[in-house]
Amino acid sequence: MKNRFQKFLKKSERGQAIILIAFAIIGLIGMVGLMTDGGILLIEYARLKRGIDAASVSAALQFRKGYVVNDLRTSAEEFLRFNQADVYNVLVETCVTNPGDTTLCTVPLRKLVRITASSHVEFGFMRVLGIRSTDITAASVGEAASIDLVLVMDTSISMAYETSGDPNQLDTGDDPTACNTNSNCQPLESIKSVALDFIDTMFFPYDRVAIVTMTGQNGLTGTSSDYLRNPVTVLALEDDDAVVRSAIQNIKVFQPRNCPTAFGPCLNYGQVAADEPSPAVGAPFQGQECTIYRWGPDLRRGYIDINNPGSGTGDENYDPSSCTSSNVGGALLLAGTEFAREPIREDSFWVVIALVGGPANATDAASGYPYGYCPTNTHNSPTNPFCRDALSSTRHTSGVNYDADDYARDMADFLASPEDGQGVTVFTIGLGNLVRNAAKGDADSGEQLLTYIAEQAGDSATATANHGEYFFSPDASGLAAIFQRIADNIFTRISQ
Repeated sequence: MKNRFQKFLKKSERGQAIILIAFAIIGLIGMVGLMTDGGILLIEYARLKRGIDAASVSAALQFRKGYVVNDLRTSAEEFLRFNQADVYNVLVETCVTNPGDTTLCTVPLRKLVRITASSHVEFGFMRVLGIRSTDITAASVGEAASIDLVLVMDTSISMAYETSGDPNQLDTGDDPTACNTNSNCQPLESIKSVALDFIDTMFFPYDRVAIVTMTGQNGLTGTSSDYLRNPVTVLALEDDDAVVRSAIQNIKVFQPRNCPTAFGPCLNYGQVAADEPSPAVGAPFQGQECTIYRWGPDLRRGYIDINNPGSGTGDENYDPSSCTSSNVGGALLLAGTEFAREPIREDSFWVVIALVGGPANATDAASGYPYGYCPTNTHNSPTNPFCRDALSSTRHTSGVNYDADDYARDMADFLASPEDGQGVTVFTIGLGNLVRNAAKGDADSGEQLLTYIAEQAGDSATATANHGEYFFSPDASGLAAIFQRIADNIFTRISQ
């Protein structure tokens, strides 16, 4: 009886082993299935995430003025169908659709689009355990570059040269006193028109625009600030379309104060007869922000700052730089400071577009020269231009030869340098004959400078700036195509 019971137990143990082995095999299949199908799941999720990342960028490309959410959804769905056939439940969200979403509704606003979609994954080994498939969901936020743009506009007297007569020099009909009043200064009015068209490509309030001009712009009402020949920030970074457009429409050409002398304002340089008497200097003009034409004791032509007239006995410092108004360096300096203005948007695309009509011929008062503008050794040279030495290719860092071109290059380095500057992308536009045909010095000194600003400034041995491009147009008719090419350089990126 005992032996029979022992035999029964042995047979029972053999049955238990079979059951344990069966469970072990199922567990082994489950582990293999988990690893295999888990790998498939990870691969499919990565594939879905890549597709949604790309779709979010595709959708963000449609994030522009006049868009509707369906434009974004259509673009995302088309891209996902092309790259991920089994995607469903595609959801497109922006701050407009989700006004309470702090991820999408940033302060200040950014061009953010979130794409969410799902995909169905079929398993292989996991079917043994009764798990045939699952659904996965992924999301991605794409961003079209919000733009912080500073538009630097040349408002020197050359911006009225095309109003009448020779387009390369000042004629009687080019007087800014008249054409500013009549709003027909050329090429300035054409430039403003193209700039307004360019502004139409901006998407306010996501984009912001600032405006810097090379001369005073307070409406030319007769106040002293109207006639400043130093650059001014006409408009700080602004996200209101109407405010930006109004600021552009009101830009004027430099208009020096009309001094009550026979010599007139600085615009008359070179047009005074050699035998004309010297104007009176003294009390009647003291304190006025005005520059007048004057003869020196050695019959040299030159200008003096009426605020610093000297004794009136012939010992004045004859400084023509008090009238020049193409302060490229000063304008770039003001443009650079705009990107440090609160609120600072480090995630936006920082860009400057500088439109210049000739070589730099002025600096800021901080340069340290008499009257604060440029070295005296460039004032009366028969071959050198005012405020520039003979060779624009020769760059000085200090001293008596540190000229307007050197100053402009230094300020361009500050603007573009990613290491110790602002890291701004700069596009430059050279407009008109003076850019390539300067009257004195290097004939193409303007073009050399503008090429440097856009394509070389800010580079160092350890870092390369994010460069823009230099463009040239002989007249305003080519500006529309140039501004369109600049607009095409605006890029999109994935932010998350």
